[in-house]
Amino acid sequence: MRKYQPELIAAWGKNDPSFIYPGAEAFKKDDAKAEVHLLDGGHFVLESHWQEIGQLILNKWSRH
Repeated sequence: MRKYQPELIAAWGKNDPSFIYPGAEAFKKDDAKAEVHLLDGGHFVLESHWQEIGQLILNKWSRH
C-alpha cells in the first residue's frame, strides 16, 4: 500500500465487533488517496449495505 498507493475504497461497518473501525482508518496512514466509508452496519456490511457500497464504487469510477 505504501509503495504503490492503489485506488482504495474501504467500506466498513462501524459497528463491527471483530474488525473495529480504527482498522479502516489505518488505511489512510499507508495510502493518502484511500477512501474510508464507515457505514451504519456490522461485520456483514457488504450484505446489508450492498447498494450503498455499489454506489460508492460507481461514483469512484465515474470520476476517472
